[in-house]
Parts: sequence; C-alpha cells; structure tokens
Amino acid sequence: MKTKILDNVLSEKELFFVYRNLLNSTGWTVDGAASKDLYYVNAPLLMIKSHDIIYNNTLFFYGKTIIYRIIEMLKNNNESIPQNINRMWFNITYNGKKTQHELHQDSDKDDHKSILIFMTPIWQVDWKGSFYVDGEEFKYKPGSAVIYNSSEFHTGESPESETNNWIRLNCNIVLDNKDN
Repeated sequence: MKTKILDNVLSEKELFFVYRNLLNSTGWTVDGAASKDLYYVNAPLLMIKSHDIIYNNTLFFYGKTIIYRIIEMLKNNNESIPQNINRMWFNITYNGKKTQHELHQDSDKDDHKSILIFMTPIWQVDWKGSFYVDGEEFKYKPGSAVIYNSSEFHTGESPESETNNWIRLNCNIVLDNKDN
C-alpha cells in the first residue's frame, strides 16, 4: 500500500476528551526515543505496548478500536492492514525542540505497517508540525492518520511557532501479521 492519509479517524469531540485525559495520565517518560539506536533524550513518551508487553491495558484496548475503525475505512478502497499491534505509544513534541525528530524506520520488516495519528484537537497550519514519509509531507491535521510501510524512512517536524499551549501529541502504532 502506498502511504496515505485518512481524515476524520477521530472526531473533534473524541480528540478533546482523549487529549485532556492523556496529558493527565501517569506513566509518561521523558526519555522516549523513536529507535533503540538513538541513545539521547528525544521526547516525552507514554508507552502502551512494546512487542509482547502491554503497559496500559485500557489504552491498548482503545488502540485496537482505532485499528478496527481504520480497517473499516480502508475497505472502501479494497485495502487492508495487519491487525496485531506490535508497538503502540503516544509522544509529545514541544515548540522549538529541533532535536526531537530524527529520520528513522519503525521496522526493517516489509510486512509491518505504521500508523501515526494526529491527536491534538486544535492545530493551525502556521504552527508547522508536519510529518514526512520518504520525503512526502503530511500536514498536521487533528484526527487524521498517516498509514505507511514501517520500513519507510520518516520524521516529524517540530512546531516552529507558539502553539498557544497546545502540545503536538501523536499516537504511533506499528502493526504486524502475528495471530491475534
């Protein structure tokens, strides 16, 4: 499947509810990194699942409902994605922190798919914060999801201007074909 963006995966009402509750959740770390090869502080991260370990059952369950929602949306174009969540986390990017995004792959396996969901309910284009997959730009749009091959190189763009206290919050999910 070619990299694509799905709009309105999450409604505005859902985004406001989830955003507020995620930011108040316990379990955030300040040393999240997109790759095990990056050994420096990268971004605040709320780990939900990594391989066989589920850290937060409630948010894992919520992630599965999002995957099922996306699968239904893709059926309209006769497209499909794996259903098993290999890894899931939420991460935050702050204004002006250029070092939070490095070009990387989520996996070197061609059968893995990645989904990045834009979770901030209010966003303006002049704040920047786009997401890039293999050089293609996907502008930050609340409630949208970018679906791409996990082996594709990608990076995020830090907000470049004042975001009026809105934090750039994303959900990152890597899917594989393991039995569910």
